[in-house]
Amino acid sequence: MKPTLYSLLIILTVSALLLAGCAPEPTLIPELTEEAAEEPQVTEPEAVTARFTIRADEALQGAVTALYTAFFLDELPAFVDADADLVVTAAADQPFMPSEIPATFLPGAVMLPQNENAEVSAFIRYALSPDGQVMLIEIGALPASVTLTDQAGHTTQIDQPVRRLISSYGPATAIVYTVGAGETLVSASYLGARDPLGAAAMERIDPRFSDLIGDDFFSQEDFNVERAASLDPDLILTSARTAWLDTAAELGIPTILYEAETPELLIEAVLLTGELFGPNSAARAQAWAAYYDWVQTTIQDATADLPDEERPRVLFTGTQPARVASGDMYQTSIIEIAGGISVSAELTGYWNDVNLEQIAVWDPDLIIVPPYGGATVEAITDSPEWQILGAVQEGQVYQMPKLVVPWDTPAPDSVLAIVWLSQLLFPDQVELDCAEQAAYFYSIFYDYALSVEELDIICLSD
Repeated sequence: MKPTLYSLLIILTVSALLLAGCAPEPTLIPELTEEAAEEPQVTEPEAVTARFTIRADEALQGAVTALYTAFFLDELPAFVDADADLVVTAAADQPFMPSEIPATFLPGAVMLPQNENAEVSAFIRYALSPDGQVMLIEIGALPASVTLTDQAGHTTQIDQPVRRLISSYGPATAIVYTVGAGETLVSASYLGARDPLGAAAMERIDPRFSDLIGDDFFSQEDFNVERAASLDPDLILTSARTAWLDTAAELGIPTILYEAETPELLIEAVLLTGELFGPNSAARAQAWAAYYDWVQTTIQDATADLPDEERPRVLFTGTQPARVASGDMYQTSIIEIAGGISVSAELTGYWNDVNLEQIAVWDPDLIIVPPYGGATVEAITDSPEWQILGAVQEGQVYQMPKLVVPWDTPAPDSVLAIVWLSQLLFPDQVELDCAEQAAYFYSIFYDYALSVEELDIICLSD
């Protein structure tokens, strides 16, 4: 027994030694210092400084964010509750007074810069642009198309936004600039831009003018199909009396027709055009209509108590001294809104040729000649035959002003004709200054600041 027990003890001892030799080295745990025992330090991402701050109505923040991230390449806007660089809010509903028109990027929603900031200005321009409209269409904030009925009664669907436009009708071109859509023009007909002074002024208003003149290709009578195809327009604006409407329809180009020979139809034409180019153009159109109404109301309030026998009698002549405006023409409306009486209002149609004897029977107190077609004041005042008229003897013969568009034509500029003529007729009653209103009109509706030289001469009546 003893040898056997002894052998077993030996085996167990050797096995224990072998196992101990095969065991891994024990892991040494370093002693923790006080610093190592603290919480680990996390590196925060570097904060991005906002380009500018925005205070926006909650309902508008989604649209603003979409525009901001598209324009500033995935950056996020910084919304604040106060002291913002840009305020985005619902448009205020208040009586019209001549003032700036807020940037309207959605119907009834405006962007109001609070200081001079180049990036805010660039962002607003983007929000109003066709590219900005595309972003708003993609998020469902604006419609992808509009369906409108033009002044000939035709209903047309126009995809939004309109980027390329042909206007073959001069009054429509003037309206396009008024609603702030001049940059969409790829070809246009211009009123009053054939003479050197008118052309020079239009070049100052739009440096692209010389490249845009399209009278050789598009008029009320002619439509150059090849030229139209090369310009690839989204839309054509023209007169309801245009002869080539079927040709344009065959090309599949949407066309809007105009017929605006009365104040009511002119206002309708401006509002219609505003709807073609998005919310900001619609807001500018509405502002022009409100301005037109404000001018008319101001004059009417100042002259309301005057009986007809005390109102000046006015003759509006045409490109020939004895060619006169009928009662159906817009020139007669200008006279009446300005507070005068048109002596040829009973005539119908358009320009009427009459004789000097008839004009003598009318015996106008004041004679107006247009600023086009070679018409001059001297053609009347230097004529011995016309000396039988009291208006000629007393020097009451004046030429209607213009910058580019003649003020007597059915175009937005004609609001200034009403101001100018009311000053001539009622210098003591009507408190509207022609030069002041001209400066306002061209600054707001053409985005053009009249020079000192232009302001000195534009309203001259001598």
